[in-house]
Amino acid sequence: MDISTRALLVNTTVRVWSGEKRDKAITREICTLKGAEDNAVRANKSLLGGYIHGVQTAERAVRQAVNERTLPWMDDGTRILKGAAFMAFTETMADPIRAFDSAVDAFIAAYPEIKYEARGRLGDAYLDTDFPSQARLRERFGVKLTYLPVPSTADFRVNLSDDEIAAVRRNAEEALRGTVNDAVRALLDRLQEPVARLSTRLRLFRRASNGKVQHPFRDSLIENVRAIVRLAPTLNLLDDPRIGELCADIEQHLTAHDPEQLRNSARLRESVADEADAILRRMQGAFA
Repeated sequence: MDISTRALLVNTTVRVWSGEKRDKAITREICTLKGAEDNAVRANKSLLGGYIHGVQTAERAVRQAVNERTLPWMDDGTRILKGAAFMAFTETMADPIRAFDSAVDAFIAAYPEIKYEARGRLGDAYLDTDFPSQARLRERFGVKLTYLPVPSTADFRVNLSDDEIAAVRRNAEEALRGTVNDAVRALLDRLQEPVARLSTRLRLFRRASNGKVQHPFRDSLIENVRAIVRLAPTLNLLDDPRIGELCADIEQHLTAHDPEQLRNSARLRESVADEADAILRRMQGAFA
C-alpha cells in the first residue's frame, strides 16, 4: 500500500528568542583573571530572566500537541500525519498556537519593564544594544507548520539509466518500508507504555484493613490509556487491523472500569492487570 497517498509530512518551526547573550568582554576578563586560554571559559548573560518562561511553556505545548497527533518520520524532526486526520489536526493545533501567540503578546507588552529590570539585575554587564527594539521584537517569535507530501518511490525524474533507476528505486523502497515500520513501532510503543504502567500500578496498589493505602494511583492512570486509544485511529497510518483489534481489547478489558471500582476491589485489579499483561503479549507477538 502506497503511504504517499495516505499521509503527509509535518515540519514544525517555533521561533523563540531565548535572551541568552554571550558577553565577549566579560569572557576575556574571566579568562585573564583565571589564567585560562581565550574562550576556554565563556560568560553568557540571561537578558530576560524568568520573563520568557511563559513563552517557553507555550512553545513546549505546541510541540507536544504536534507530537501527540503525529508519528516520527525523519531524524530532522519531520513527522508524519495520517491524511484522514488532517482537518482534525489543524483544528486541534489552533488552540496551542493561539496560546503561544497570547504568551508572546504578553511578553512584548511587558518588554519595557523587562529591560528596566535587566538594568538592575545585570549591573555593569547591561548593554542596551543587546536588546532588539520593541518594533522588531515580534520577528523573534513565531510558529509555522509546513505540510509536505510523502515522497513516492514511483516518481524518479533523474537522468540515469534504467538499471540505475531500478537500483535507486529498490534502495528507496527499502528505506521507506523501514521508516513506515519505525512509525508503526512508535505507535505500538505509545500503546504499550500506559498499558504496562497500568498493570504495574494495579499490582502494587494495596488497601490495608485499617483503610490505609499503599502505592496509590491517580485517575490519570486509566485516562492515559483511554487517551492513546482515542488517538490511535488517527495515528494508524495504514489502517492496520491489528491496531484496531488491540484498541478494542483495551477498551473492553482495561478502560471499561472506573478508577474507584479498581481501588475498591482487589479481585478486579488482579483481573484487569492480567488482561493488561495478555494484551502486552499480543502486542509483542503481533508485530514481532
